[in-house]
Amino acid sequence: MKINITKIGVALLAVGICIWSTEVRAQATTTVTTTKGAFTEYVPGSETMVVRTETSSAPLRYVVSKQTTIVDESGAPVAIERISPGSPLSIQYTGTGEHLVASRIVVQRPAAVTTEPVTTAPVAAQQDTTTSTTTTRALSHEEKHALKEQREHRKKATKEEIEKQKDALDKAKDKIDDGND
Repeated sequence: MKINITKIGVALLAVGICIWSTEVRAQATTTVTTTKGAFTEYVPGSETMVVRTETSSAPLRYVVSKQTTIVDESGAPVAIERISPGSPLSIQYTGTGEHLVASRIVVQRPAAVTTEPVTTAPVAAQQDTTTSTTTTRALSHEEKHALKEQREHRKKATKEEIEKQKDALDKAKDKIDDGND
């Protein structure tokens, strides 16, 4: 009887630890960073938007997905194709280095153009960082499959684009060679 109670106690302790470790693992910290810059370009199908900021010498590339919210200052939705180059933006994103994922983009009105010389000091780029805790879960089989298909589709589209560019270069080279004969 004493052995059965001990075994039951150990089993309950093991179950409690498993449940506790699952809850701890399900909590993840996500840092959302906000930066400002000027819209440079968006290539349809690439899901990448290029932005020039004052804080970085090289343009930054942000992944734009269906979950990315794009609005103007009043909160009205804006189609990414309608953003003109040079438009000032405020971008909330997660990630670091080469993998920046935009979660919210606010298209701002350009500053008013004045004809008088500006004598104020340049404004430094503002960068705010907030940290939020989100609950994550494991991806289902269907979600993993959908992500894999998206990656394969992007890979195929990129390869096709490279092939088109190679063909265009070959045609241009042939044209140049024919002109030199």
